[in-house]
This record gives sequence, structure tokens and C-alpha cells, in this order.
Amino acid sequence: ERAKFLYSAGFFLTVSPESMMTVAKHAAETGKYYMINLAAPFICQFFKDPLMELFPYVDFIFGNESEARAFAQVQGWEVEDTKVIAVKLAALPKASGTHK
Repeated sequence: ERAKFLYSAGFFLTVSPESMMTVAKHAAETGKYYMINLAAPFICQFFKDPLMELFPYVDFIFGNESEARAFAQVQGWEVEDTKVIAVKLAALPKASGTHK
């Protein structure tokens, strides 16, 4: 409860996306920061729906170049430049206006 920053590894989507959503919503409701990593290209590919449900609650997204490109490809963005992908990720809708 006293933590200001909450972090989940993206791999947790393979086990309990519901738990991640509970923590993410709690962070948004209490003004805390919620962070995840993309974890691996297959997370973006095979867990797209739970990942996208979670994204409106995410304040910080971590990922390497291959994960970012896999995410962009799954989204149909047709872009390889990781700087462009980062800007598009940052522009995704947010559930809360507390953190942009």
C-alpha cells in the first residue's frame, strides 16, 4: 500500500492477467505508477488482448528493440523505427489522466 511504483514482468500475462489488471487498476485509482515490460516478442504476439487491456493503466513500458518491433507488427503499425514505435506507445489511450 505504501509503494508509489508497482512493476510487473510481462511474463506474468501467461499466468494471471487478472492479477496484473487488479494491480494496474489499483495504481490508477490511488495515483501510483504502474510499470511493465514487454518481456519477449511472443508476449506481444500471443497475449495481445490481455496486454492491450492492461495498457491504459500502464505508466512506464520497458522493452528492447525486438519486443518493440514485434508489438508494432502485431498492432499493424508497419514501422520498424523504434523511436517511432516509442512515440506511438506513449500516445496510446490512458484510463487515468494522472500520469501521461
